[in-house]
Amino acid sequence: MRTAHPHTPGPVLARLARPVSRTPTRLAVVSDPHVTPTGSGTWKVYHRTENRLRTAVSTIRDLDVDGTILLGDLTRDGRPAEYDVVDEILADLPEPWASVPGNHDVPKEWDDHEAIAPDTFARRYADGSLPFACRLGGLDIVGLDSASGGSERPLSDTHEGVIPAQHLDWLDDHLTDASASIVFLHHNLFHPRQHTGQFPDADFYQLRNADELTGILADHGVPLAFSGHIHWPATAVRDGVRELIAPATSSFPQSFLLVEVDREGTTVRLVPLAGPKGMAEAYTLASSGNAHGQGIAAHADRGLLSSLPLVDERTPPNRVVGADVPGAVRWR
Repeated sequence: MRTAHPHTPGPVLARLARPVSRTPTRLAVVSDPHVTPTGSGTWKVYHRTENRLRTAVSTIRDLDVDGTILLGDLTRDGRPAEYDVVDEILADLPEPWASVPGNHDVPKEWDDHEAIAPDTFARRYADGSLPFACRLGGLDIVGLDSASGGSERPLSDTHEGVIPAQHLDWLDDHLTDASASIVFLHHNLFHPRQHTGQFPDADFYQLRNADELTGILADHGVPLAFSGHIHWPATAVRDGVRELIAPATSSFPQSFLLVEVDREGTTVRLVPLAGPKGMAEAYTLASSGNAHGQGIAAHADRGLLSSLPLVDERTPPNRVVGADVPGAVRWR
């Protein structure tokens, strides 16, 4: 039986009624490290990316998790030197763990280097298979490749995403016998406007067949999907399927997620990876960066992280949501 962790790892991002598990299960969810040994600055804070991922790994080692799922964009551009650093850092990550690829991890037509092929990514980071399924604690875990497009629809000319038709068929079959399922992918199911309101459309790359994927999840009663991609923690629900977007380890608000599932439901915590100075640096770079970075800074300015949790499906009607949340994230 898992015992309570002696320290609160971070503020509650969401309390969900589902999924539930008879076996208490704890997962770490890490997204968008964008590791580069050479980059500097920008709203992605490239010069801190190695340190932030190292901090995530060392923190996870202390959290007694049943497993870790990475949501892609492990690298800045998929360069061999970037993957070398990622591999060195992830060597210290407790097993089991697996990653889905992000749009920055797979080959692109404009690359001036040789990025690793999707099947190579699967061998190195997903135990040989994409999509993948595994059992962690009391949960059925599914990882999908939304970034490479598969063999029939390669996405070498875009940062958009798609789940290949054969992968959708596999998912439909797999979920028939699965229970307490959570699905993980890089690209988002729902448009950011459904999560956060205003968002710079010009810097958002859509999952082309999001409706098809959502339909399969809804048909099988899958209550929760995690994605990354936009670097901002947010959530929305449609047709009974809740998507929860993980923050980036690289950019503001540099964090990962701790997901705890038991008989009562699911609690998701935001685990910060930087102190006040690091948060302030990342916020400043975001606010002076491109449209995407400025959009994230604007969300922060509206106080969207100062009144957590984002959603609480288990709060009694007479209780104030967020009243007992310790340590609201602050960056200025």
